[in-house]
Amino acid sequence: MSKSPDRFREFIWAMYDFADTIFSMNVVSLYFPLLIVSDLGAEDIYVGAANSASQIAVILLAPLLGTISDRTGKRMPLFTAFAIITAIATASMMFIGKAQLLWGALFLFFIANLAYQLSLTFYNSLLPRVSSAERWGKVSGLGTALGYVGSIVGMAMVMPFNTGKFFGIATPIPAMGRTGTFIPTAVLFSIFALPTLIYYFRDEKLKKYPADTSNIHPITKIIDTIRDAKKYRGIRTFLASRLLFQEGVETTIVFMGVFAEKAMNMPDSAKIVFFIIATTAAVVGSFIIGRITDALGAHRTLMLVLLGWIVGLSTLAIFPNRLVFWFVGGWLGIMLGGVWTASRPYLLHLAPPDAVGRFFGLYSLSGKAAAVLGPLVWGATTLALKKFGSLTAYRGAVISMTILITAGTIMLHKNRKVWK
Repeated sequence: MSKSPDRFREFIWAMYDFADTIFSMNVVSLYFPLLIVSDLGAEDIYVGAANSASQIAVILLAPLLGTISDRTGKRMPLFTAFAIITAIATASMMFIGKAQLLWGALFLFFIANLAYQLSLTFYNSLLPRVSSAERWGKVSGLGTALGYVGSIVGMAMVMPFNTGKFFGIATPIPAMGRTGTFIPTAVLFSIFALPTLIYYFRDEKLKKYPADTSNIHPITKIIDTIRDAKKYRGIRTFLASRLLFQEGVETTIVFMGVFAEKAMNMPDSAKIVFFIIATTAAVVGSFIIGRITDALGAHRTLMLVLLGWIVGLSTLAIFPNRLVFWFVGGWLGIMLGGVWTASRPYLLHLAPPDAVGRFFGLYSLSGKAAAVLGPLVWGATTLALKKFGSLTAYRGAVISMTILITAGTIMLHKNRKVWK
């Protein structure tokens, strides 16, 4: 088979990363938290609870649905269904928000984020059928790169529906506020997801995907994998540390827009520029830290990246002003790209070649679990410190994330002997 058709097939698969980050950036990181906290006047804990509840549902449903798709050999119907639900629930948030219905907005976000996360489960599972094993890393990297680009494009294209302006330039689009961003986000997500969904729904190779005839329950598989981890030094320590530092990293991403408004008093136009700078820095960081990982090894590199997070968040907590915030945003963007870049090779180094798939499943599960506790810690901290003022409350929240990342870093340090 010629290379061109394979590369086209890989690109079409990676296009879903472009689409899904439009949703994750505009809804999860930017406009939904601001809608709840600023427009509807609720506490951060509501955003944290909605995020955590959706992640718990993913943890419970993903193994079951994954088993169903494995046994039937069909992934595209479920993949497509969850992508459609994501778009519909996102668009519906516009009307709930306008009616000032807090619980309706929280429920629709729960459905949208749950469907989005489940769609990723089936999207990622297509990779073995998209390219050969020796190209999985490159194709996954292509998806990551397109994802960063998608988040920037999504923010820029939706901006006028919020403010009526495009980077300060007036547009014919009327300003509809944050509620006006949800339908355009859903439309953009749908448009850019369609190439992947249509191409692979019609793909003959996937129709011949072999069904899993084993009768092993998915929970049993997970437990067996955890037990097997005893045999390989460092894996349990790495996954436990990742559970801690990932809580701090992912929660910071979710609430950075709220922090920018409540602690920095930044308008939405400035927030978008901030996120674009941070995302661009993440792209640069991915490439730079990828080279550092090859030179120093994944353990040393990840330790340095986590120390970078600790320094960045500590600086923001100690010096909470706009100039520092802009600088820290770029710095943490680089560190964000570094976390993803160094973590995957870290596990590949520790896991046996014939069990990489199983341990990456556990790796993914630890990431989902990390998204449960972190938002609740942030919300509880801001609620407890609210009486001391917004600035103190949000500085405390940043410190709480710093503590989580520090705990994960200390735990990861125990693996230093494994890498000698």
